[in-house]
Amino acid sequence: MNRMKWLLAAAVAAGGSAASAQEEAAQIYIPPPNVVEEVVVLGRYIPDEKRTTSEISNVLDEEALRLLADSSVGDALSRVTGLSLVGGKYVYVRGLGERYSSTLLDGSRISSPVPFQKTVPLDIVPKSIVSNLLVQKTYSAQYPGDFSGGLVDIRTRATPDENYFNISASVQGNSETTGGDGLSYRGGDQDNWGYDDGTRNIPRNISGLTSEEFSDIDFPDDRALGASFFNRWDIQQKELKPNLGGDAELGLRFDFDNGMSLGILAAGKYSNDYNQRDKEFARYEFTGVNGGSNQTVDYDQNTTRQTVSASTFFNVGLDLNSDNSISASYVVLRQSDDETQQFKGVSSEDDVNTGTGVESYRLQWTENEITSASLKGDHYFDIGENISGARINWRLVEGNGEREAPDTRTYTYFVNSDGLDQFFTSIEQEDLREVFQAPDRQWAKLKDDIQEYGIDFELPLLIGNEMDLTIKAGWSDYERERNSEDRLFRFDLDSSAPDFVPLQTPSQFFGLDNWGAGYLTVRDFSATAANASGIFPFASAGEETSAYYVAFDAQVTPRIRIQAGVRQEDTTLFADAWGGNIEPGTINDVSRDFKDTLPSASVTFEFVNDMQVRLAYSETVNRPSLLEITGTTLRNPEDSNLYRGNVFLEPADLTNYDLRWEYYFGDADSVSVGVFQKEFDNPIEIGKVQAQNDIFTWFNADEAELSGVEVELRKDLYFSDWLGLGEAWNFFTLNLNVSFIDSEVTLLGDGETASSVPLTGGRQIARLFSNERELTGQSDILANLILSYSNYDLGLDGSLAYNYTGDRIVLVGAENSPDIVEQSRGKMDLLLKYLLPVFGRELELEFKVQNLLDEEVEWLQGGRLYERYKPGISYSLGVSLEF
Repeated sequence: MNRMKWLLAAAVAAGGSAASAQEEAAQIYIPPPNVVEEVVVLGRYIPDEKRTTSEISNVLDEEALRLLADSSVGDALSRVTGLSLVGGKYVYVRGLGERYSSTLLDGSRISSPVPFQKTVPLDIVPKSIVSNLLVQKTYSAQYPGDFSGGLVDIRTRATPDENYFNISASVQGNSETTGGDGLSYRGGDQDNWGYDDGTRNIPRNISGLTSEEFSDIDFPDDRALGASFFNRWDIQQKELKPNLGGDAELGLRFDFDNGMSLGILAAGKYSNDYNQRDKEFARYEFTGVNGGSNQTVDYDQNTTRQTVSASTFFNVGLDLNSDNSISASYVVLRQSDDETQQFKGVSSEDDVNTGTGVESYRLQWTENEITSASLKGDHYFDIGENISGARINWRLVEGNGEREAPDTRTYTYFVNSDGLDQFFTSIEQEDLREVFQAPDRQWAKLKDDIQEYGIDFELPLLIGNEMDLTIKAGWSDYERERNSEDRLFRFDLDSSAPDFVPLQTPSQFFGLDNWGAGYLTVRDFSATAANASGIFPFASAGEETSAYYVAFDAQVTPRIRIQAGVRQEDTTLFADAWGGNIEPGTINDVSRDFKDTLPSASVTFEFVNDMQVRLAYSETVNRPSLLEITGTTLRNPEDSNLYRGNVFLEPADLTNYDLRWEYYFGDADSVSVGVFQKEFDNPIEIGKVQAQNDIFTWFNADEAELSGVEVELRKDLYFSDWLGLGEAWNFFTLNLNVSFIDSEVTLLGDGETASSVPLTGGRQIARLFSNERELTGQSDILANLILSYSNYDLGLDGSLAYNYTGDRIVLVGAENSPDIVEQSRGKMDLLLKYLLPVFGRELELEFKVQNLLDEEVEWLQGGRLYERYKPGISYSLGVSLEF
């Protein structure tokens, strides 16, 4: 069912009525032009949809999703040609990172609660609310122009045609997690439901004080403030239970005598999962002398994470008649993580062979929530006698994403000269790497709000007796605002503290006795960090985009179809960061205006029956994200590294070319071969700040190129007919796709040096390890092999799916330090489903095993181990009942 259709980022497509007319008048049927780009359909083969779409896209329909063992949208998308999943959350399209991709929900943009990513993390989106997934690989004018690698449109379930009720439950385990011992700490009473009950709140007597007011309080009152924090630092072990989950879905339909109908769909899902990860963790100092290096860190990193996910979906659709409908939907996606992390091993400034034993801990609770509410209308009408099927659709969308990380605690013990474990505080003279400099407690909040309004028009025309033409136009207005707030408290020893105090356990160290004796101090470090390091506690950023487009889709002859369009976008990006001595609206305040004209065109030529070629061209833009132009330094919660925005960033301009040959044979079989190339001007890349090599930043590189070849095959396997076996052997299907991708980015142009690159605060990028390298996140080979089975008579479905991802750069190096490269890895999943009648109802049993091969995840730097772990084999047993 997988199949690549090369066409080119064409403009907006034609209306449904015009497409129907073309189906009768031409040898190739033209579907509604809102279908996009290369279509790879996993599931029951639909010849017209796959073969005649005018754009290059991938579509995973509901049946295709049923036949995959993947539980989230992100995992399922990794099965699509040219797509890979990074960090279990973000989709890379054709080797381009998430910054080059966009995520839509039912055609509209959604907020992201993640500070460092432009798109929503796809592990938060369950498959249960999804009708189908569209991945557009090339640009067309009806979509936002800030799109270069790909677009993911998550299409939720439509209103039902009949009443029904489904309920399901599952129990899961993992070979590295379930039944073993994990790390934990004392939390709140509502943790298992994904909500903090206030246990992690800032104490009331402190929350009302600003950083400056807190700093002005003198001894002994400042010690009383320190003693008011909850004393919950100690780590404990607990047995990790199996993962549990369940979901329910209700559909209702009401048909009225006046021809109107009302549909209601409500769905909910809950899961409680545990994950234990034991990782080898190493860091190095590269000398640059004959490639030499010294290992400075050698840790065992143990991480226990409990993830509670809950989603709610509600949709109401009103069909006024056959030509007019209105729908309203509301989606809530929520995910809470409770993570306890331990680093244990040896750390040194120069060499671990002469290093110091250390043990560090991070206790972090995070709540992520995405909401989206929309009101949409779809209307068909006739204009005179000769024009029928004209269409208008409109949308009003509001949404927000929120992230709260209350009371993140970090601290380190080191082995002192007496061989005893001692608290690491700022007064220690030990010069160690990858340790926490003092016990800290941090509160962080982020809120991301969006509003989008838009309207689209389609006008089908018949020119002469042969040419069907659809003209399409639209307008949209999009606003987004993101605000963040961080507060950091740092604890330390007073010089009067006796020697035994730093040798105590955390609960003893932070006990009332030490506070009462004046042995401990606490500072609101937010202002200090802003003044000393440019890590500002407050940040605000936004985007305003007004856009319009025009396009046409023409069946010029029975064998030739042409689409073209142009989109105009006027965009304002603004950002500010403040705190400490810096006031809002001063040195970090930036506002940038952009005007972009983005053309696209495509031609489809069926030169022989059942064989056609597609050619496409488009120009797109990739603008800086809101964080990337904010003049502050923030710690990324995903990788714990520091990142500093760059107020001087410019958009990257891209030119895209696509060509694909397709051949259809048999009843449902196909093969295709496509090539693509993308040329970048001023690509946005990542580097390190000179003299602050622990801080990453973004800058405009000189140029880049990305090219590749994609091959797809879909074949029904009739083993019964070929080998004389039973009829049940005729229901296998093979899907194969392989992508070969190559890229090169030139970081500095001719005559440029590091000092030529403008950075925030007058800094410059660190000396580069290499001026030319592959794009970050790009794998040279991506492949999928899926053998599926669907026998409706037996009630049996299943699949065996293998996914391969080649080497890719995950973090860039600097000066003498090479890039960090994730090694190639394969993954195999098994799914079995059996449907049986029970008391007149349909009961479905599901068994799946994921990551059967259990290959290690390994990162290398200069050929030396950087990080390595085994994700384990996951297994699940589920049951669902339909009423």
